[in-house]
Amino acid sequence: MDKDAAALKILVVDDDEALLETVVDLLNVKGGCEVQMAKNGSDALMVLRNFTPQLSLVDIRMPGMSGWELVKLIRQRKHEQKIIMLTGSYAEDDIRAAFASGVDGYLLKPVRAALLYRLIDNVINDVPLEQQFTSASWTNE
Repeated sequence: MDKDAAALKILVVDDDEALLETVVDLLNVKGGCEVQMAKNGSDALMVLRNFTPQLSLVDIRMPGMSGWELVKLIRQRKHEQKIIMLTGSYAEDDIRAAFASGVDGYLLKPVRAALLYRLIDNVINDVPLEQQFTSASWTNE
């Protein structure tokens, strides 16, 4: 996950506490990152006051502020960052809406470590979307 020698700063936002902790644990096991977490969009905005991630993993459906609303607010900030939607939604409309809103990746729950790591590498290294979704990218290594 290293684009350079510095730790990759990642914000994980999800209202499912068990999943949130699992993703954070997977990122800590992989190493090379500084991870912060938030349980909803409002908490995420508070974290973003003192933390400038290069990447945010954002759930679509959360109580209060939705992932869509959070993405819009993140995109209005002066600091550029990559965004991966982290969701249980297989709906084609959600996938299309995610990319139309300017997200850089889409990861379905339940999260598999190999896919998480590969998608983060692809997004951070600016791999074009059409190359991220080849059949080789979906193997469970």
